Amino acid sequence: MPQKPVGTRVLSTPDWFAGQTATAGGLARAAAATGVQISLYNDAPAGQYLWVWWVSVYNDAEGPYRFDEFEGAGGSFLQQGVYVMAGRGAAFGQTYVDAAAGLGPVVPNSSQYPSAGYAGDEAGTDTCYRSPGPVKVLPPGYSLAVINEWGGGVGNGATLGVWFYYSILPFIPS
Repeated sequence: MPQKPVGTRVLSTPDWFAGQTATAGGLARAAAATGVQISLYNDAPAGQYLWVWWVSVYNDAEGPYRFDEFEGAGGSFLQQGVYVMAGRGAAFGQTYVDAAAGLGPVVPNSSQYPSAGYAGDEAGTDTCYRSPGPVKVLPPGYSLAVINEWGGGVGNGATLGVWFYYSILPFIPS
């Protein structure tokens, strides 16, 4: 008599694609009384998309931060992405750091791409953003940034740590 399965194993999408999942991020401190942004840029040359599943943010500036998307890479190179599976080496996806105004939140003036969201966590917080689906799907040549424009107060710059957890997959239309 053939055996029947006892149960069902349910895996999240990143678990199914563990071989194509990577991380990239960094920690940056801005100059006195200025803000800072850390962004993930999709540098995949063959049309792969970065499916961002989690964004972990450490914020040590005075106010909230925002998520934004834009075309291209901005700022100074921080790190190349690495696969979560040991021994696979570098992955597509690069992080960049750039200075931000430091004058309080500035509404993006891009009419094509509005802000991807605001977070109200204050200084000294460490938060992980995840959802049942991807937080953002980045096509080649685009970036997802976490930006704190509040600065760190008089004499201090903002300190921001951001870590992106993502899969490198072909785009699947909805």
